[in-house]
Amino acid sequence: MAPHFGLLDETKMGREEAILMRSKLHYRCGIRRMTENKASAGIATIYDAMLSGMRWYVLTNQFDELGDDAEQKLENDHFIISLIQQAGIIESSVDMQFIDKILNKALLEEDVSNYHDQFMAQVELILTKLEILPFDESELPPEDPTTF
Repeated sequence: MAPHFGLLDETKMGREEAILMRSKLHYRCGIRRMTENKASAGIATIYDAMLSGMRWYVLTNQFDELGDDAEQKLENDHFIISLIQQAGIIESSVDMQFIDKILNKALLEEDVSNYHDQFMAQVELILTKLEILPFDESELPPEDPTTF
């Protein structure tokens, strides 16, 4: 079950607002999953939070750079990451290859617990630069702890 299941009604908000909310909800849920020793699920969820944050940033700051087929390009992870890199959001201290490597290990359900802190530090740098972190968790709908 998605971390935003039942918490996010995208039909009642604008596209940018929905993507930003998804980023925050997935970040919060990813943190919870990692504290529950579900490192692989947590990392995958945090990665989705990062991508959602990047999509929000592109929609609100770089929309013209999407060009033709904007909807399709918005769903292309590599394209979005390249736009974020061009905007200078991803600093040289961020290792996107490391982030990708750990995500792939997590998706294969390999043990990623040893990489948790480094992965989080890298993603949090990006989310902070995107101005998504920090956020006031009280602004989010209450989390359903029964979601995986």
